[in-house]
Amino acid sequence: MSQYEIPVYPNSKSPKLFKNKFLELLTKTHPIVILLMYFVIAFFLIRYYYLNINPSATSIILAFFTGYFSWTLAEYFMHRFLYHKIGDATFSSGIQYLFHGIHHYYPNDKDRLVLPPVPSLLIAAIFFGVFYLIIGNYAYTFGPGFMIGYVSYMTVHYTIHKVPAPKRFNFWWRHHNIHHYQQHDRAFGVTTSFWDRVFGTMPEANRKTISVKNMD
Repeated sequence: MSQYEIPVYPNSKSPKLFKNKFLELLTKTHPIVILLMYFVIAFFLIRYYYLNINPSATSIILAFFTGYFSWTLAEYFMHRFLYHKIGDATFSSGIQYLFHGIHHYYPNDKDRLVLPPVPSLLIAAIFFGVFYLIIGNYAYTFGPGFMIGYVSYMTVHYTIHKVPAPKRFNFWWRHHNIHHYQQHDRAFGVTTSFWDRVFGTMPEANRKTISVKNMD
């Protein structure tokens, strides 16, 4: 594989994506906004299911945790095939740059560590619609599990980039930093390496596809 010359600015703010101030504002957010937003949505979806469809705690718990685990697979596939280009896993242009590439170039810009509310809600609505078409009313409990799975991913990802790695239990930091600074086409899982192991994208020893330069 050819060597990629990718400049990384870990201590710099990312450039503007839009000239329009309102559109630019919509591209940035703090994780607490997303966390609260999805916890509220999840609560009311589960409440609706319990009060209007099936007041079964067992049904709610099973569907919720199935949704939670399903998020880890969606996380892997979205990161690998949507946020990176399918052919070579690059991210320097098109939708990949808009949604994810800018984060690779400016990995510690706290305003771009989380997908903003508008695109986040749009994607969540599409997922919920698909869930409802496939599993019907169970979407009201499966969907919240999926959402809280996303919140877990968001929290882990934000922590990796903003908190120094601890001496112990630092797997998340090591795995994700390999993706950013060594092998852009490996280590797509953030909350877990399970799917990287299943699909053969675990990092390889002594291998680099990225040349990190211009560290500010």
